[in-house]
Amino acid sequence: MTLTELRHTVLSLKIDLDSMRNLKAGLENILGEVETHYAMQMEQLNRILLHLEAELAQTWAEQQHQAQEYEALMNIEVKLEAEIATYHHPLKEGEDLNLGVALGNSHCIQSIQETTTCRIVVGKVSEVNDTKVLRL
Repeated sequence: MTLTELRHTVLSLKIDLDSMRNLKAGLENILGEVETHYAMQMEQLNRILLHLEAELAQTWAEQQHQAQEYEALMNIEVKLEAEIATYHHPLKEGEDLNLGVALGNSHCIQSIQETTTCRIVVGKVSEVNDTKVLRL
């Protein structure tokens, strides 16, 4: 190879090197832009994730609160059903009912009056008046 050919080859290699450097710089710029874009997307997704986690925690807390309320209502229902059963049986059997005992000897005095009215028609009893006072 002659000196001219060598110079031509060196010049061509320098041009190729500059071209590769420019390509590398362009690719690095694109890489930086892509990294910035995806970093912004990750921040946005993290904000969404944090928001959803907060909503989930709030929903969980509300569900726990509702479960506690439901449990309290079920306890009240059981107590009321037991109390109704306590009063229902004596009333059904026609017995006097002392509600003070049933309510644990409460100091307040109340009464329930049960009245049955009956009519007498042509010597036959078709209705009878009966009043019971049940003291609480």
